[in-house]
Amino acid sequence: MINYTYENSISVRLRQWSSILALLMCLGFYSCGDGQGNFPDRVNVTKTGDLKRVKGTRLFVKAPENYKPMESLIRYQRDDNTYFQAIGIPNSSFAMYKSQLTKEAIESKGAKVDIDKTIKYNGYDGIYFSGPSKTDGETKLGLAFGDENFVMMIVGVYRTSDKTAKEELNKILSTSFYDSSFDLDPLELATFKFDAGITGFKYAMTMGNIFVYTSSGKADLRNQSTASTFQLMTMEAGSFSKAKEFLDYMTSRYGDQGIQVTNLNRIDTVINGNRAYEVSMDATNAENNKSSLYQVIIYKDSSAVVFMGVDTEGGKWMDKFKATAQTIKF
Repeated sequence: MINYTYENSISVRLRQWSSILALLMCLGFYSCGDGQGNFPDRVNVTKTGDLKRVKGTRLFVKAPENYKPMESLIRYQRDDNTYFQAIGIPNSSFAMYKSQLTKEAIESKGAKVDIDKTIKYNGYDGIYFSGPSKTDGETKLGLAFGDENFVMMIVGVYRTSDKTAKEELNKILSTSFYDSSFDLDPLELATFKFDAGITGFKYAMTMGNIFVYTSSGKADLRNQSTASTFQLMTMEAGSFSKAKEFLDYMTSRYGDQGIQVTNLNRIDTVINGNRAYEVSMDATNAENNKSSLYQVIIYKDSSAVVFMGVDTEGGKWMDKFKATAQTIKF
């Protein structure tokens, strides 16, 4: 496993959480060149024993030996600057998702993205994309595909100057296989248990070590700022104070996302014998959509679980979010 400093870990978690809140709208791009390179217009792969499943997904890949699995992030990583990550969104329509990736849709969110080209991926409609990210000297490339029942995305990251990494990632994507018949446990990588029945919300998607639940069981890209939802995330934390620091830092970043916070409350507590830290607040985003947020981090033996509930219905779910958090056990 690759070691990270605490600061790098914080950065990774925040980028993940922000991506979940945006539901992958902009993919971290601010522009794309033509970027099509030599990626094929059609991917036709047969599932063989050479392909290994990326745990937490139905995706099978053949990665070089120096790409090591980081299961908690659903990622294979060569080094800190070179990796690919798989993101599955069940109960979603690729046609609807694709409509959110048009140049007009993304630029309306403040980014500038050109979708490189449409492809066929083992019979599925797909999009291949490539371009510079918001991090200087870094490039992202990826593949999104699906049908009326699911969306799958594979995103690779590498230093722009590292042409070998680009070739490796493109080969991994173009030789992968998605097995829709695989019987997947969506909480395969979870290190906790909880009672999802209190809210009645259903599992919607996983991104890395983040598990998302919505009332419909769908990750609705069109209504992402007006739908109530909750997410759970696992992380490593060196101490309870570091766990609290993460939650406070995450809260402080809402302003950078154009979110105004009021009625902020913080409290130390205990959940199922483990130290916990609760933060609740009201929030208003740039479109003047109002919501109430309840988030708590539960700490045990250098590990933590984060619960975040977003109530867009006037506080209807806040008590149930708190009751759900009380059932979390490692």
